[in-house]
Amino acid sequence: MPQKTAPSGYSYAAHYADVHLLVRRGNEILMSRRVETQRVFPGMFQLPAGLMEEGEPAAVAAAREFAEETGAGVDPADVRFVHLMHHVSTHAGDQRIAFFFETDRWHGEIGNPEPDKCEGWTWHKTAALPEPMPPYLAVALRHIATGTPYSEYAWPAM
Repeated sequence: MPQKTAPSGYSYAAHYADVHLLVRRGNEILMSRRVETQRVFPGMFQLPAGLMEEGEPAAVAAAREFAEETGAGVDPADVRFVHLMHHVSTHAGDQRIAFFFETDRWHGEIGNPEPDKCEGWTWHKTAALPEPMPPYLAVALRHIATGTPYSEYAWPAM
């Protein structure tokens, strides 16, 4: 990411922004297992998620990622914000702001239009989520379960 300098001479923080969507069906959520050939988190379970695009609101990004990854659709008006995590990627070391949304409304059939990235989408009981999953995601899901709106993860001690 490009570094920008504030008038004071300090550097502005550069962050990636990503979105995650908890798609709920009763007491289950939708997850996929990433294929072993994926560079990031191979073989781990993940939610529909991805990076935001320039000029894109977070709820719209969550709906877009859901459509790209499942082939189904969700109206951005039907996603609810549930958590924000400010974390350092344990994979790449970059700083990230992760928006987590949830929905129980979608349209169309959930499929697997990206078989090169994931093995398919399956429903999992929230009380018995599959493993392994990325460590930041496991922490975020615990915070979401307790209604905690904000968390930080993997920051070095200051």
